Amino acid sequence: MEVTTVQEQSSSRRAVLLYCLITSIFVVGVLAPIYFSVPYLRVLKTAVLLVVVAQVGRLFVSALVSIQASHATPSFPSDDDELPTVSVVIPAYNEASVLEGTIDACRAVDYPEHKLEVIVCYEADSTDETAAIARRAAADDGRIVAVERDEPGGGKAKATNYALTYATGEIIASIDADHQFDPAALRRAVGWFEADDDIWCVKGRCYGRNPSDSLISLHATVERHVTERADLVARSLWNGFSIFGGGQAFFRRDVFERLGMFDESVLVEDIDMSTRIHLAGKEIVVDPSIITFEEHPATVASWWSQRKRWARGWLQVSSRYLASVVTSPQLSWRKRLDGIYTFSNTLILPFLVVGLPLPFIQLFLPVTSYVPYSQVIWTVLGAFPILTVLAVLLRDRYEGLPHSRWEYAAAFTLGVYLILNSVVYIVAFIDEYVLRKPAVYVTTSRNDDTVSPTNAD
Repeated sequence: MEVTTVQEQSSSRRAVLLYCLITSIFVVGVLAPIYFSVPYLRVLKTAVLLVVVAQVGRLFVSALVSIQASHATPSFPSDDDELPTVSVVIPAYNEASVLEGTIDACRAVDYPEHKLEVIVCYEADSTDETAAIARRAAADDGRIVAVERDEPGGGKAKATNYALTYATGEIIASIDADHQFDPAALRRAVGWFEADDDIWCVKGRCYGRNPSDSLISLHATVERHVTERADLVARSLWNGFSIFGGGQAFFRRDVFERLGMFDESVLVEDIDMSTRIHLAGKEIVVDPSIITFEEHPATVASWWSQRKRWARGWLQVSSRYLASVVTSPQLSWRKRLDGIYTFSNTLILPFLVVGLPLPFIQLFLPVTSYVPYSQVIWTVLGAFPILTVLAVLLRDRYEGLPHSRWEYAAAFTLGVYLILNSVVYIVAFIDEYVLRKPAVYVTTSRNDDTVSPTNAD
């Protein structure tokens, strides 16, 4: 897979016009019959409303479930010598601005030194100080192993797979180069594996640490708080289709010995592996008390590239596995229904673009959907995202996790951000299924010193 950076990406006016033209043709084609058939318009409005109710309603219920439920505490061996060995794997490409902090956080974890190794796999193509930082850390600390990857092709999956060939631990912790462990994270994650042999993966919480860098990083941080603390936790609590999307996860070594390495042909290897674990009949546990602190993109260009990669990767995985989720004998009815919803929703999301013109059409064709009190429902739906964000942030405050006043304020503007995120899905859909462009892995650029009008408390 080709790898490039945000700086190397370019978007011409012609390309933008092409995406707009394709989207417009689709929207006009779907909406044209409304001028000849009022029932068609009512059906269309009903379909859009029901899909949005399912999406927003599920997220709100997930927040209520996750913030009210008490989370089990995994068992811990009383003797440190009984703990399994752990390999922390960190792929790094041009990560000089964050890598040193990540390595320092690995050094500070509460885990026996003789049971821990940290594999820092840096790309030979890195043009900053990544290689020097990795080699210096390895020279200073025997637990750290610096590995250079000098092979063609790239992407996170390829780099992680290369690093895994050097890992010797019974438990593998895979983290992005911008993620910093909470000191208690590793020991708590290991406890889950001790509790149940069927648990093959443990996912913690990725906690954004740079909401004050810019307006885009602020909203990305709040979005991820809701996803990590509400959606992903709720999936695990109700034994649904748990996933370990994000920059950190912990695995038994058996995962890679029995299922193989991460798939290097998709853009979201984490969601792909999550699905393979479920189809193998094994469990993924999400524990929000296992925390790594992550950095979110601070520029629109960096955010756009990252989110488009995620969106296109989700579309790839959804297309690949939806049928398998429907038919797999290994899935419980809850996991099956949740998996069907998850992948179907991903594939449906880009088509919601047809709903954007409906408020304007209402001015000329005042027709309601077939759902009673639909206008009231739309009004209530507008409040749900705000309530969901506030519920998550207030729960964090109760648990001693800080948030700035700007994060609370972002609850009221997150809707605009989510509309922008839906545009990303439309572009990703066009790339994957219409233009059939080759998949390109665009690395996430890091933030050095970003000045912002929204400095946190």
